[in-house]
Amino acid sequence: MEIKDVVYSRNVVEFVTVAKEFCAFLEGCEKHTAKSFVGACNKVLPLLYYKATLLPETEPVYDENNEQFVTESDYSSVENKVEYLLGQHNQYVEVNDPRVDELTGLYTASIAEYMADIYQDLKNFVLRYQVGNTYVMNDALWECTNNFKDFWGIRLANLIRAFHILAHQNIDLDNIKHPDESEGSERDTSDWFVTRRQQDMDHNELM
Repeated sequence: MEIKDVVYSRNVVEFVTVAKEFCAFLEGCEKHTAKSFVGACNKVLPLLYYKATLLPETEPVYDENNEQFVTESDYSSVENKVEYLLGQHNQYVEVNDPRVDELTGLYTASIAEYMADIYQDLKNFVLRYQVGNTYVMNDALWECTNNFKDFWGIRLANLIRAFHILAHQNIDLDNIKHPDESEGSERDTSDWFVTRRQQDMDHNELM
Protein backbone atom coordinates (compact mmCIF):
# COMPACT_ATOMS: atom_id res chain seq x y z
CA MET A 1 0.00 0.00 0.00
CA GLU A 2 1.36 3.43 -0.93
CA ILE A 3 2.02 6.00 1.78
CA LYS A 4 -0.74 8.26 0.46
CA ASP A 5 -3.25 5.44 0.75
CA VAL A 6 -2.19 4.83 4.37
CA VAL A 7 -2.31 8.41 5.67
CA TYR A 8 -5.65 9.10 3.98
CA SER A 9 -7.24 5.79 4.91
CA ARG A 10 -10.58 5.90 6.69
CA ASN A 11 -9.25 4.75 10.07
CA VAL A 12 -6.51 7.37 10.08
CA VAL A 13 -8.81 10.22 9.05
CA GLU A 14 -11.35 9.24 11.71
CA PHE A 15 -8.62 9.06 14.35
CA VAL A 16 -7.36 12.51 13.36
CA THR A 17 -10.90 13.86 13.78
CA VAL A 18 -11.30 12.35 17.27
CA ALA A 19 -7.79 13.43 18.32
CA LYS A 20 -8.42 16.98 17.12
CA GLU A 21 -11.72 17.17 19.03
CA PHE A 22 -10.06 15.75 22.15
CA CYS A 23 -7.33 18.40 22.06
CA ALA A 24 -9.85 21.20 21.52
CA PHE A 25 -11.93 19.81 24.39
CA LEU A 26 -8.97 19.97 26.80
CA GLU A 27 -7.92 23.42 25.62
CA GLY A 28 -11.38 24.74 26.47
CA CYS A 29 -12.15 22.52 29.46
CA GLU A 30 -12.34 25.49 31.84
CA LYS A 31 -15.84 26.07 30.45
CA HIS A 32 -16.98 22.82 32.07
CA THR A 33 -18.06 22.00 35.58
CA ALA A 34 -16.36 19.03 37.19
CA LYS A 35 -19.47 16.93 36.61
CA SER A 36 -19.85 17.81 32.92
CA PHE A 37 -16.11 17.32 32.38
CA VAL A 38 -16.22 13.85 33.91
CA GLY A 39 -19.29 12.98 31.84
CA ALA A 40 -17.62 14.10 28.64
CA CYS A 41 -14.41 12.19 29.43
CA ASN A 42 -16.40 9.01 30.01
CA LYS A 43 -17.53 9.27 26.39
CA VAL A 44 -14.47 10.58 24.55
CA LEU A 45 -11.70 8.55 26.23
CA PRO A 46 -13.02 5.07 25.29
CA LEU A 47 -13.68 6.33 21.76
CA LEU A 48 -10.15 7.67 21.49
CA TYR A 49 -8.70 4.37 22.68
CA TYR A 50 -10.82 2.39 20.23
CA LYS A 51 -9.86 4.59 17.28
CA ALA A 52 -6.16 4.32 18.20
CA THR A 53 -6.34 0.51 18.06
CA LEU A 54 -7.49 0.72 14.43
CA LEU A 55 -4.50 2.70 13.17
CA PRO A 56 -2.54 0.92 10.42
CA GLU A 57 1.09 -0.09 10.73
CA THR A 58 3.64 1.96 8.80
CA GLU A 59 7.38 2.66 8.73
CA PRO A 60 9.11 6.05 9.01
CA VAL A 61 10.51 7.78 5.93
CA TYR A 62 12.85 10.30 7.56
CA ASP A 63 15.70 9.56 9.94
CA GLU A 64 15.38 12.75 11.97
CA ASN A 65 12.81 13.28 14.71
CA ASN A 66 9.45 14.86 13.98
CA GLU A 67 8.94 18.54 14.69
CA GLN A 68 7.53 19.34 18.14
CA PHE A 69 4.73 21.91 18.20
CA VAL A 70 3.46 21.65 21.77
CA THR A 71 5.41 23.89 24.13
CA GLU A 72 5.97 23.50 27.85
CA SER A 73 3.49 26.34 28.32
CA ASP A 74 0.85 24.50 26.28
CA TYR A 75 1.38 21.36 28.35
CA SER A 76 1.19 23.23 31.66
CA SER A 77 -1.93 25.08 30.58
CA VAL A 78 -3.85 21.84 29.99
CA GLU A 79 -2.50 20.22 33.14
CA ASN A 80 -3.40 23.23 35.31
CA LYS A 81 -6.92 23.53 33.88
CA VAL A 82 -7.74 19.87 34.52
CA GLU A 83 -6.18 19.93 37.97
CA TYR A 84 -8.21 23.00 38.91
CA LEU A 85 -11.42 21.48 37.54
CA LEU A 86 -11.12 18.24 39.49
CA GLY A 87 -9.62 19.74 42.65
CA GLN A 88 -9.22 17.11 45.37
CA HIS A 89 -10.29 14.37 42.94
CA ASN A 90 -7.35 14.86 40.59
CA GLN A 91 -5.20 12.32 42.44
CA TYR A 92 -6.23 8.67 42.19
CA VAL A 93 -4.84 5.30 43.19
CA GLU A 94 -3.22 3.50 40.27
CA VAL A 95 -3.14 -0.28 39.91
CA ASN A 96 -1.01 -2.74 37.93
CA ASP A 97 1.82 -0.26 37.72
CA PRO A 98 5.51 -1.12 38.19
CA ARG A 99 5.96 2.03 40.27
CA VAL A 100 3.67 0.91 43.08
CA ASP A 101 4.99 1.43 46.56
CA GLU A 102 6.50 -1.80 47.88
CA LEU A 103 5.03 -1.25 51.33
CA THR A 104 1.48 -0.18 50.49
CA GLY A 105 1.15 -1.64 47.01
CA LEU A 106 -0.24 1.71 45.87
CA TYR A 107 0.84 4.38 43.41
CA THR A 108 -0.96 7.72 43.33
CA ALA A 109 -1.24 9.26 39.87
CA SER A 110 -2.45 12.62 38.60
CA ILE A 111 -5.34 12.69 36.15
CA ALA A 112 -4.26 16.15 34.98
CA GLU A 113 -0.70 14.98 34.25
CA TYR A 114 -1.90 11.94 32.30
CA MET A 115 -4.34 14.06 30.31
CA ALA A 116 -1.57 16.54 29.46
CA ASP A 117 0.73 13.68 28.42
CA ILE A 118 -1.87 12.38 25.98
CA TYR A 119 -2.68 15.89 24.79
CA GLN A 120 0.98 16.56 23.99
CA ASP A 121 1.34 13.51 21.75
CA LEU A 122 -2.00 13.95 20.02
CA LYS A 123 -1.65 17.70 19.44
CA ASN A 124 1.79 17.18 17.89
CA PHE A 125 0.35 14.42 15.72
CA VAL A 126 -2.62 16.50 14.54
CA LEU A 127 -0.48 19.53 13.70
CA ARG A 128 2.04 17.41 11.78
CA TYR A 129 -0.78 15.69 9.92
CA GLN A 130 -2.24 19.03 8.88
CA VAL A 131 1.05 19.98 7.16
CA GLY A 132 -0.24 18.08 4.13
CA ASN A 133 3.08 16.45 3.19
CA THR A 134 2.37 12.71 2.93
CA TYR A 135 5.85 11.77 4.19
CA VAL A 136 5.51 14.01 7.23
CA MET A 137 2.01 12.67 7.81
CA ASN A 138 3.29 9.10 7.55
CA ASP A 139 6.05 9.68 10.09
CA ALA A 140 3.62 11.44 12.41
CA LEU A 141 1.33 8.42 12.19
CA TRP A 142 4.20 6.02 12.84
CA GLU A 143 5.33 7.97 15.93
CA CYS A 144 1.79 8.35 17.28
CA THR A 145 1.08 4.62 16.89
CA ASN A 146 4.31 3.64 18.63
CA ASN A 147 3.75 6.13 21.44
CA PHE A 148 0.25 4.73 21.90
CA LYS A 149 1.70 1.25 22.37
CA ASP A 150 4.60 2.29 24.60
CA PHE A 151 3.47 5.41 26.46
CA TRP A 152 0.12 7.12 26.31
CA GLY A 153 -2.07 4.10 25.59
CA ILE A 154 -1.68 2.73 29.12
CA ARG A 155 -2.28 6.20 30.53
CA LEU A 156 -5.47 6.43 28.51
CA ALA A 157 -6.62 3.01 29.73
CA ASN A 158 -5.94 4.02 33.33
CA LEU A 159 -7.84 7.27 32.88
CA ILE A 160 -10.88 5.40 31.58
CA ARG A 161 -10.91 3.49 34.88
CA ALA A 162 -10.41 6.66 36.93
CA PHE A 163 -13.22 8.54 35.22
CA HIS A 164 -15.52 5.54 35.52
CA ILE A 165 -15.03 5.65 39.29
CA LEU A 166 -15.60 9.41 39.40
CA ALA A 167 -18.83 9.06 37.44
CA HIS A 168 -20.37 5.98 39.02
CA GLN A 169 -19.20 5.61 42.63
CA ASN A 170 -21.00 8.45 44.36
CA ILE A 171 -18.13 10.94 44.22
CA ASP A 172 -19.28 14.45 45.14
CA LEU A 173 -18.40 16.51 42.08
CA ASP A 174 -20.48 19.49 43.17
CA ASN A 175 -18.15 20.33 46.05
CA ILE A 176 -14.73 20.86 44.50
CA LYS A 177 -11.87 22.12 46.66
CA HIS A 178 -9.50 23.97 44.35
CA PRO A 179 -5.77 23.79 45.19
CA ASP A 180 -5.30 27.56 45.47
CA GLU A 181 -8.22 27.83 47.88
CA SER A 182 -6.77 25.30 50.31
CA GLU A 183 -3.34 26.76 50.90
CA GLY A 184 -2.56 27.68 54.47
CA SER A 185 -5.48 25.74 55.90
CA GLU A 186 -5.77 22.21 57.19
CA ARG A 187 -7.46 19.99 54.64
CA ASP A 188 -10.24 17.54 55.39
CA THR A 189 -9.44 14.67 53.02
CA SER A 190 -12.09 12.23 54.22
CA ASP A 191 -14.19 12.59 51.07
CA TRP A 192 -11.34 12.78 48.58
CA PHE A 193 -11.30 10.33 45.68
CA VAL A 194 -7.88 8.90 46.54
CA THR A 195 -8.70 8.65 50.25
CA ARG A 196 -11.91 6.77 49.60
CA ARG A 197 -10.12 4.30 47.32
CA GLN A 198 -7.47 3.72 50.00
CA GLN A 199 -10.17 3.13 52.60
CA ASP A 200 -11.96 0.66 50.32
CA MET A 201 -8.75 -1.29 49.75
CA ASP A 202 -7.90 -1.36 53.46
CA HIS A 203 -11.41 -2.59 54.22
CA ASN A 204 -11.18 -5.37 51.63
CA GLU A 205 -7.87 -6.54 53.07
CA LEU A 206 -9.52 -6.96 56.47
CA MET A 207 -12.37 -9.00 55.11
